Amino acid sequence: MKTLYKLLLNLVFFLSCVTVNSQKDSLSNVALDDLSLQDLLDMKIVSASGTAELWIDAPLSSSIVTKEEIRRANCTSIMEALRLVPGVVVREQSNGNYDIYIRGMANVPPNGSFDIVSTTTLVMIDNRPIYSYLRGGTFWETLPVDINDVEKIEVVRGPAGALYGPNAINGVINIITRKLEKKGVYAVANSQAGSNHTFITNGSVGYKGGKWSTILSGNFQHRDRSQTSWFEYWRNREIQDPSYMVDMAGDTVTDVSSRFPDASLAMEKSAGNIFVNYEPGKNVRLDLRAGLQQSTAQKVSVENEITPLSTSSSNTHYFDLAAEVKGFKAQLSQNSGVQNIDFAPGNKYDFSTFQANLEYAWSRKNLIIRPGFGFRKAVYDDTRYSDTANHTGIFNAKGSLSTHSAFLRAEYKMLNNRLRLVSGLGATKFDVPDTIYASYEFAATYKPSASQLFRLVYSMTPRSSNIYDTYVNQDLSFFPIAYQKYLAIRLQGNDNLKLFTAKMFEAGYRAMFGKGWNFDIELFDVKGKNENVLLSTVPVVRINGADTILTMPLLATNLPMRICQQGITASLNYTNRTLQVKTYATLQRTTLKDYEELNYSILPGQPLDLNSAKGKSVKHKATPGLFGGASINYLLTPKFNLNLAAYYSGGFTYSHLSKTIFNDGRGVDQVDSKLLVNFTLSYEAVKGLNFFCSGKNLMNEYSREFYHTDKVPVRFMAGFNYELKK
Repeated sequence: MKTLYKLLLNLVFFLSCVTVNSQKDSLSNVALDDLSLQDLLDMKIVSASGTAELWIDAPLSSSIVTKEEIRRANCTSIMEALRLVPGVVVREQSNGNYDIYIRGMANVPPNGSFDIVSTTTLVMIDNRPIYSYLRGGTFWETLPVDINDVEKIEVVRGPAGALYGPNAINGVINIITRKLEKKGVYAVANSQAGSNHTFITNGSVGYKGGKWSTILSGNFQHRDRSQTSWFEYWRNREIQDPSYMVDMAGDTVTDVSSRFPDASLAMEKSAGNIFVNYEPGKNVRLDLRAGLQQSTAQKVSVENEITPLSTSSSNTHYFDLAAEVKGFKAQLSQNSGVQNIDFAPGNKYDFSTFQANLEYAWSRKNLIIRPGFGFRKAVYDDTRYSDTANHTGIFNAKGSLSTHSAFLRAEYKMLNNRLRLVSGLGATKFDVPDTIYASYEFAATYKPSASQLFRLVYSMTPRSSNIYDTYVNQDLSFFPIAYQKYLAIRLQGNDNLKLFTAKMFEAGYRAMFGKGWNFDIELFDVKGKNENVLLSTVPVVRINGADTILTMPLLATNLPMRICQQGITASLNYTNRTLQVKTYATLQRTTLKDYEELNYSILPGQPLDLNSAKGKSVKHKATPGLFGGASINYLLTPKFNLNLAAYYSGGFTYSHLSKTIFNDGRGVDQVDSKLLVNFTLSYEAVKGLNFFCSGKNLMNEYSREFYHTDKVPVRFMAGFNYELKK
């Protein structure tokens, strides 16, 4: 399979370099002065309402980053490109691996495990969710597409379940892939290399005839870490080349080489995709997308009880079929494969997720109504890789989760189209828990002129259940506590949890003014409830011969805690024919109400009093209070382009599960504020061929960005971008 990936990648790359004719697609890779100011300001966004509309008209807080902005800033991945978007926190864990979420709610509740990092942001590719139902969130390294495939990235901030179903708690990141708009041959290539043995190659070739168009793409990345040591919880320090490690229970772990087979590797991934479009007539469109990927990464993904970084691998494939026929929209997609979330025995599983959506748009004058239905099913099975009798796997079962959804979206315009009312109502029937949850969204926009928009939004979205909390059945530890008396601790699932939900009220204002200026500001108030963690319950006693075994289940349990977050995001941009300037920042505060710090050192039979903190309010310090960025793109000459980009993240305090286990000062990491400054200088040697060099973290703020993960050094990259043009 690995050989197949390399052959596919080499073929695509070779064809892209030798093809001599192409046709550029919309807003293609051209010099800044080839784009009119109106083109730059009139980019359309789909994700904010489900239909294409001008950015200034979008009813929700939303942003777009285009493939041109990604190329000019030399973002080496889709993940890094999200640093160009307002309201998104992007923190590097190891070279190319990031913790990414919109606005906040990270490390909630504090003193939790790494299994529940960044579960509140829904990521999609062409409206296809790539949400992991193991514990929630996104395995970013498993994305089959890369920067060469991206037309634009649309980001919607705030609960958006009425549009996209469960899991869009803090917002949606929708990666829109390229489509051929004009007839002819298409080819794009990107290749670069640099610090930490980083090698990145992307290639795409395609052709559009009459009614058909096809793109074949491939991508490859290899990245080494900036260090080869690991932070160990037990010894509370970096360990270099260990022959053994110690877990949080004080047990010696000797299989270090099998858990971390390549200490220097941060990420290696390869993927191939095919995109086929068929348009037989007006208002009829069919899109077929399919691909496969394999990846290995050292990142923060699961709780291995030894160190923050785990080695994970994935081998997956997908298909996605979308159709539009005279007001009807339908989409079928499936993603499946095998994943190993930690190279320890029993952490491997097969999975398959399937989704189907059907929607119809009915319109009359100023009224549009869109009813629709959706179905999702996730199946995770680790029985092939575990001893189910002795509970050596994660859940030792074939677990499934299904959801059935019905929704109704509507919008109405009045006052000569100045006032627009947008609403969405959804009902989702979960099989686990066996209940129905509502989602809703009510938005109103008022446009006093063509260049100004005021908006108000009120919305609510639930998060779906996950496989781990529902089906986990794992023996955690077994040890003597007295003569012929033993304590067994077992992780146990709960299929009757209340689902986490978030409500938001938001007010915003957008404007375009002067020659090339645009401004956007939003104030938001988000409240979440029904978070859950694993907590001890009443022990069960059983007799085994002369031995007494006390089994203490750790059961997924809802907390009475409420999460309250208020903040403001603002951006100010300027564009003319040779200069683009973008600035954006988010200032926010997160508070936990009715929260008592969890204490995992309690004795069996002494459960926590979850209501002991009723009325108590504490500031949550794990989300930066201030973060944002800026970029300047300047066309020095018709051939030379200079891009400067900065990203700032305020300091934060991350509290890990080990804090309450050790109860001696370990388990807390204060991560300092950080300003990353990057530059890219590119030169167009011939039409469509750009050579570039770039520097990352030029101020050499050599510090980590996440809980005891790798430090981020200065990095340099060099390479070329190539797009065939007539």
